[in-house]
Amino acid sequence: MIALRPKDFFEQNLQDSPFVKELPPSDAEIIGDAGEYVEYTPEQMLFNEGDVADAMYFVVTGEIVIFTTRDNGSEQELVRLGPLSHFGEQGLLSINAGKRTASARASAATKLIRVSGDLIKNMLAHQSKLVAQLEKIGAEQQEIKRQDRKLQLLLRLTKSRSSVIVQLPRFSDKFTSVLIGVDVHRRVIQLDEVVCQYRNPIRPNDILTVTGSITGTPIVFKTKVLATKIVDGSPLYECSVPDEMVYEQQRAQFRLELGASSRAEACLIKDGKKYRGKISDISERGGAFRLRRGVPIERGDRIDHVELQLNPEIMIQPKIEVMSILDVARAPNLQQYGVRFIGISTTETGLLKEFMRQEERRRLRLGRR
Repeated sequence: MIALRPKDFFEQNLQDSPFVKELPPSDAEIIGDAGEYVEYTPEQMLFNEGDVADAMYFVVTGEIVIFTTRDNGSEQELVRLGPLSHFGEQGLLSINAGKRTASARASAATKLIRVSGDLIKNMLAHQSKLVAQLEKIGAEQQEIKRQDRKLQLLLRLTKSRSSVIVQLPRFSDKFTSVLIGVDVHRRVIQLDEVVCQYRNPIRPNDILTVTGSITGTPIVFKTKVLATKIVDGSPLYECSVPDEMVYEQQRAQFRLELGASSRAEACLIKDGKKYRGKISDISERGGAFRLRRGVPIERGDRIDHVELQLNPEIMIQPKIEVMSILDVARAPNLQQYGVRFIGISTTETGLLKEFMRQEERRRLRLGRR
């Protein structure tokens, strides 16, 4: 089976692939003609989440692990793919802006058939039914990732044992409690007895606004009280896992502040208009830049078209989310926008690291004079 040409392997083994069988026979034949064998060693990375997607793959032999990375740096395995499986098509869908939605690594010596992303995108442009199926699968995968992220944050908040603030619409007071449990299978969280002057202030069906922090980073969510219980003589409240939460993770990695002499500039395109400003600081996870007051960019905006010109030789084009907007004390006509990267390729991360190293070396030389 290994000695077969990619075209022959397609014809003999992949006609029943969920992807291939949805294509017209002529398109399936073109893919087989265009495919090429590629090989990977155990633990070798194929691509990282956020990379530009340039191909899809079919597994011939071996195994591929698809995973995402949690906030704490640990991996969340999504699936393992063996022979005759396919992957990599999600990043080629327009809904994902041409970026990888997860990372892929060979877990053993693996042989794949690689097919050009441009070829696949051209075919998908005429296959609305297949695209709809793939987008549905992608949406389900993203929802799994989103739900997993919420549960991980709730578990971290539980382990911190720090107090949370609880607010109810019918009280102006703010109550104090502790998140003491997360039941992943029942999708229930448990809040300890609240500290307040009222008797039985919380009742079933109440909607609570809960505010806490994880290692100093604020987290806010709303939850519905499902039931109240008495445990060891004290009330305990079982609540639903929140549908949404606000968690603005702070940049934990080294942050490089750029001085007045820096020429690093940002260019953002929103709704077809360009906005330019000076970059004030940068890190591997995000940065900050200053724009003129009044630009139509708001907290929470996600912007795909961004150019960060760090120096004449280094420019990166990450996708960003605006996390904060602050006034600039010494320049009342400017506002500072703090952003995090929500999409940046491995190559551009390398360029960013190189810029930061260059800048630190330059400052070290100046400090020795």
